[in-house]
Amino acid sequence: MFRRPTAVLGAVTLAVATALVPVAASAAPSAEETDEAQAANSALIEIPYGEPGELPVAEGVTVDCGALPAGDGFEITCEPAGITLTVAAYDPAWGERVLPVTLVSGATRTVVNYRVALAPPPAPEITTPRVDAPFAAGSQVLIPLSLLGITCTLCSPGTSSVRVEAVSPDTAHAGVGPTHLAVRSGAPGDVTVELSVEDDAGQIATAEVTVSMVATAPGAAPRALHVGSAPTRSVDLTDLAWGEDLSFSCSATVVGGTCGADGVVSLPADPLPGDQLSFRVVDGRGHQAVGSVTFTGDAADAVLPVSPIPLDWSQTSPLGISVPAPASDQDDGATVLSRLSRILQEVPTP
Repeated sequence: MFRRPTAVLGAVTLAVATALVPVAASAAPSAEETDEAQAANSALIEIPYGEPGELPVAEGVTVDCGALPAGDGFEITCEPAGITLTVAAYDPAWGERVLPVTLVSGATRTVVNYRVALAPPPAPEITTPRVDAPFAAGSQVLIPLSLLGITCTLCSPGTSSVRVEAVSPDTAHAGVGPTHLAVRSGAPGDVTVELSVEDDAGQIATAEVTVSMVATAPGAAPRALHVGSAPTRSVDLTDLAWGEDLSFSCSATVVGGTCGADGVVSLPADPLPGDQLSFRVVDGRGHQAVGSVTFTGDAADAVLPVSPIPLDWSQTSPLGISVPAPASDQDDGATVLSRLSRILQEVPTP
């Protein structure tokens, strides 16, 4: 049941009641006039990502459901008070489809041709401007991508990607692999890496990520490994780090997992390929290091329980870790009404 009036995100009002005009029976329009009328009588309707598009009509107007054609690549649910459009899945190559809707007001019938498109998902984001850990200047370091605060609604392996756009200062170097950012700088100081993430829909987010390089005496800091691992519900981080009086914490872990200061990580279920656990180890003198475990395929397919993550100096790489979707946008009433007003201005006059 549609409520009147409707002013919610993802809802479009077919407010053409005041524009309905009886169809003249005296003369048929020319082909040119028909084409011009159809071009003018067309508005774009976007089906929201992951939810149906509700299209209620204005007061005093009904939809002739019997005259409504089958949807071209989308499902239609019709009531006299409005229609609902749904799609099985988002397709960036979907394009636009035309949907003629017959609106009735008293004795007046008008066909409005709407162009239907799919609204893209929220664009990806890189939300961490500075990596919260120091790294030794003069060394080649790996930074787990899970530390960069990447969020993406539609990122799948082999389609989404991550790219190093630039790095400063000029003496520093950066590259990226499926699971880690590689950075090298011979001098202490900040290294700024301009990084971009592209999702399956072709939307690109770009942000600068700052990495702190500090002067450290050889052997002064603890060490930690970055490894790929077969799925397991228990990880002992003490096997992946060495130093004196070590204490562990997890910067990023699998949903529902627990991480103890003794380095014991417990997961409630088998991790999925692409899940990444990032951890920090601190020794008794306060020196620290960062390590990670990136889970790969089935345990049955693994030749070794763990394998080291190699340094990758590529400029572009497929995104190989699972990243969370961004928090849903919560529009206030003013934003909703602003969008609705903009939509109503685009509704054509038959």
